[in-house]
Amino acid sequence: MEVMIERCCGIDVHQKTIVCCILSGPLETNKPQKHQKTFGTTSAELRAAIEWIQSFDVTDIFMESTGQYWIPVFNIFSDSEIQLTLANPAHIKNVPGRKTDVKDAEWIAQLGRCGLIQSSYLPCAEAMELRQLTRRRLSYVQKRTQTKNEMHNILQRANIKLTSYLSDIFGQTGQALLSLFINAEKITLGRVTECMHGKVKATPKQLLDAMDGKMSKTDRRLLDDSLEEYRFYTDKIKQIDGVIKEFVFTHFKEEYDLLMEIPGVKANSAAVILAEIGPDVEAFKTAGHLASWAGLSPGSYESAGVKKSSRTTRGNKYLKTVLISSGGIAGRSMDPAFSHLYQRISARGSKMKAVVACGHKLLRIIYKVLSCHIHYDKEKALGLRQQY
Repeated sequence: MEVMIERCCGIDVHQKTIVCCILSGPLETNKPQKHQKTFGTTSAELRAAIEWIQSFDVTDIFMESTGQYWIPVFNIFSDSEIQLTLANPAHIKNVPGRKTDVKDAEWIAQLGRCGLIQSSYLPCAEAMELRQLTRRRLSYVQKRTQTKNEMHNILQRANIKLTSYLSDIFGQTGQALLSLFINAEKITLGRVTECMHGKVKATPKQLLDAMDGKMSKTDRRLLDDSLEEYRFYTDKIKQIDGVIKEFVFTHFKEEYDLLMEIPGVKANSAAVILAEIGPDVEAFKTAGHLASWAGLSPGSYESAGVKKSSRTTRGNKYLKTVLISSGGIAGRSMDPAFSHLYQRISARGSKMKAVVACGHKLLRIIYKVLSCHIHYDKEKALGLRQQY
């Protein structure tokens, strides 16, 4: 392998320690000098590590993005003038030739010295902070969904059929009726009528019959806990939504307004897009590169000159999920650029493929909007396929 860097350092990151391996020598040699040392992960020990690395006039540092452990190392090392490269562990493992008796840090240094490590994409610091907020919000949503499923299970095993008459048992009417079970109240037609709010299509008699089940004391206790947990996460989501909105308006107001003009992109979707991609797309050469990174590029499978269909590639799961969801909304909207695409592909028999195609088109439009800071143009999106 051709050597491209004279002095570099590979770092194997763990929770309590980091192992630094420095390889130095002329570009013509394949047997460089090796210096290896282990440091702790406190801030003082990490500063000592960077001083030790700098003493060898190292120009490049390579490390894997291992869990969350790489973040404090990267933050402290970024204060130096040494070029930092964060590598995807999966890419390093895919490089053939690794021996079991070679240390991880030395292997990383060897690959980096030969230019075989591709840097992972890291957006600006503000986007990284927003990413933490949007991913925490997703965590709250997932936990609330789990709680809702638990309540559905309790009602089903108690043979209570409220879901047959209420589209959302977690609305005002549904929660009021659930409280009757939790408080062990006597359920009468008049009591059910008092709990009904808004536009409920079912009659009080239908709801009363649906609530005729057998709920044990334990079920009431579990239902109470689950309903309290549901309300807790609902409040948490509302709170973090406000924090996200304030953060976006403070740091990415212009980009946010541009994204909100695109069909299918809502407030939460725009926040996730800015958190995962960042306010600009300079790191991606083309829209195709961005689509590949997001996991929305169709796979390539060809055998004996015959091209066969394949699934989309793996990529950023947070961005991919939001784009597919937004693509489905855009495809069913009145915007002809997306509705025509959705109808054309869904007519072939696969609505999911149509949704993914709309998500891919949406990402190409986002690339154009963020790279040029221009407003969404419906005519260009409809007429010029290569424009977006």
